[in-house]
Parts: sequence; structure tokens; C-alpha cells
Amino acid sequence: MIARIGKVLNRWSERYVPDPFVLVLILTLVVAVAAFFGGADVAGMPAGERVEHLASGWFGQFYDTGLMKFAMQMAIVLITGHALAMSAPVRRGISRLAQIASSPGAAVVVVALVACLASLIQWGLGAIAGAFMAREMGRAFAKQGKPVHYPLLGAAGYAGFLVWHGGLSGTAPLAVAQEGHFLEETLGVIPVGETLFSPLNLAVTGMLLVVIPLLFWRLMPGDPDQMRGYDEEEHGTGGEISEDLVRREGWVGALEGSRGLNLLVGGAMVMVMVLYFGERGWEGWNLDSINLCFLTLGILFHQSPRSYALAIADGARGAAGIILQFPFYFGILGLLIASGLVAQISTFFLSISTATTYPIWTFLSAGVVNFFVPSGGGQWAVQGPVMMEAVEALGVEPHRALMALSYGDAWTNMLQPFWALPLLGIMGLKARDIIGYTAFVFAVTGPLIVLMLLVL
Repeated sequence: MIARIGKVLNRWSERYVPDPFVLVLILTLVVAVAAFFGGADVAGMPAGERVEHLASGWFGQFYDTGLMKFAMQMAIVLITGHALAMSAPVRRGISRLAQIASSPGAAVVVVALVACLASLIQWGLGAIAGAFMAREMGRAFAKQGKPVHYPLLGAAGYAGFLVWHGGLSGTAPLAVAQEGHFLEETLGVIPVGETLFSPLNLAVTGMLLVVIPLLFWRLMPGDPDQMRGYDEEEHGTGGEISEDLVRREGWVGALEGSRGLNLLVGGAMVMVMVLYFGERGWEGWNLDSINLCFLTLGILFHQSPRSYALAIADGARGAAGIILQFPFYFGILGLLIASGLVAQISTFFLSISTATTYPIWTFLSAGVVNFFVPSGGGQWAVQGPVMMEAVEALGVEPHRALMALSYGDAWTNMLQPFWALPLLGIMGLKARDIIGYTAFVFAVTGPLIVLMLLVL
């Protein structure tokens, strides 16, 4: 049944879901038309003046300084996490973990746990560590001549994207934790103690850490004939980087390959972090500080400046979507604000919500928006202003609605394989190989999260 669901979803995706960049262009045009004809704030303007007003609003947000800083922060999150996962100590740790599973069920549980825990630390790290863990587990079983379902391992390696937004690199919670964020005038600054370390988030995240591995354990076929193992010819050896490609002779080459230079600079950066967190404590945990932490760890873990630069360059390819698409999401936000559609949408949700049910509507709407804006940062830029206006009117605790949005964004990643692209490349798989399994996890975990939002 699960395989059948995967085939149906893959067939639908291949026929009807365009490239993410095409999606953001279509969404821009749809919002522009809606703003022109339906925006309350421009309803009385002549057509020419209306176009000028909306164009000004679009461009004003398209390259807004604060939002562009946010886009750069998100790109660095992915790139530094990728580079850390490519370091020799992390790769060795993953290879050793791959040796501890003695059965197919244990293998998929280990992969799911590693992917989830790495994503809770930093989502860029989770994106790559989950892929490497799944691939190395498949390789280990193949070398031992044991059966294991390689595509299911891949699905488990992607499972970290179901929990990432409640982790230490959660976009929305970290964005509102730093001074100067784009909603500070209406929302203020919300420390991570009220979001990421709240009883609600700890309970939801703890539940997912138990349920996700159990679901994948139950999904592992019992019949070896139903398993599709790792095959090097079919799945390749993606994710490898060779330093020899740019090795140079002489003192320049010695500096580029110097372990000592990495330790010296990395050690100085550790001192900066100690002073920073010593002064601010957990209140200093935001997008800037998390990027500093992972930049520092990456430099310390890599053998040389050359090794780290190559890993960063490899990770930058995965950040192309952020660099290209985020300005358009910011432009969409500008159209929503300039036309008054933000207030109109807020009014609609107010009309169907109470203080109790609003987090549920936020969760569900965030899940829907994630299909069209497959990025926690881009989604926060578009949906955050709408959500916060309703929060203020209903008297809902801001941190509660914020975490509901975070869970909704992460939830439908199990149907939206945009962030699985790095994993699929490393493992040599296709989206259709994993989407049936992640769709099952999506179906089970959604009602559980809704229940906890109502109870807690």
C-alpha cells in the first residue's frame, strides 16, 4: 500500500509540480493579480497609480536590507552545516555508527535517529549527515551480504526535516530572538527560552523522536525479497571531495594544507564565542551566533583551509535555491503589505478562529504554504506578518502560534521533497524512491502534533 502511495504521489509530482523557481514566479504573478484586484488599500486608486503603488511595495521588500541579511543567514546555515558534515571526524563517526546495527530494523532506526538529532542541532548538518548515515548503512549491509531496504534508509535519512524547525537552528524562533528582525515593532524580541526551550516544543519534539524511528522500524519489510539493497553501480558514490584537485607546491601550498592554521584561527573563534555567550547566555542564541558556532566547528574539524574551502564550495551549490528565490518571496511580502491583503487574510482567520483553535489553523495553513514556499525562512517572511496580526487580535500567546507555524512548515516536508535533493544526490536515489514512506510518516504525525497543540 505504501509503495502504491509513493507511485501515485510521484506521478502527480512529475506531471503537475514545476521547478521551485517556476513556482515562486507563478506565486508572484498570482499575488500581484490578487493585490491589484482585491487589495483593500488600493481599491480606490486609478489603475496607473495602483500599479505604481504595488510596484513600489514589491521592490521595497525585494531588496530590503534586513530581509536580505536574513537570506544570507539562511544560506550560511546550510553551507556551514554541509561543510561540517563533510569533515573527517563527522564522516568517521557516521561510518562507525553504521557498524552497530545488526538487523534491517535496527539499521533504519539508527539512521532516523541520527538524521533527527543532527537536524535538531542544525538543519544544514542534518541534511547531509542523514544522507551520509543512510548511505554508509546501506554500504555496510551490502559488504556483509545482509538484506536491507536502501530506499527506506534514504527516507529515514530525510526524516530530520520533520523536526528541524523545533531545533536549535529553527528559522522562525531564531529570527524573532534577535533584535532588529522585521516584525520587531509588532512582536518584540522573543527569547528562545519561550520558543525552542518551551514545554510545548520539548514535548512535541520528544514525541517525534520516539514516533519517527518506530514508524520506520515498522515500515522495514520482513521479506528480504521485497528489499532493494545498495548497489554501487546503480547508486554511485556521491558526496566525495578530493583535495588533490587544487593542491599546490611551495609555501602557498603548505599554508593551504596547514592543520595548524585551522587550529589557530578556530581557537581564536572559540574564545570569541565563550566571551559572547558568557555575557548573554541563551538569549544570545540566534541566527548570527549559530552560524558563528558552525563556522568555528567546521574550521576546527577540517584538516586544512583547502579542505574547508572545498567543502564550503560544495555546500554553496545547495544554497542556490535560497539565493535565487528568497528575494522573490520578499517581493511577495511587499505586495501583500502594500495592497492590504495581509490585513484581509488576518481578518479571515480571525473570523473562523478562537484563541484555542488558532494555533491549529496556523499549523495547517503553514503546511499548505510549504508546498508553494518550500523554505522555512521564505515562509516566515510571507506568513509571519499575517500570523502576528491575528495573534494580537485574538490574544494568543505569540510563541505558541510561532511554534505551530514551525511545526506546519516542517510537517509537509515529508510530501515536499525540495530539501531532499542533496540526500538524493549523495545516495543515488530518486524522489519517488522515498516519498511513499515519508508520506506515511506525514499521515501519522500530523494528527499527533495537532492533538498536542490542543492539549498542551
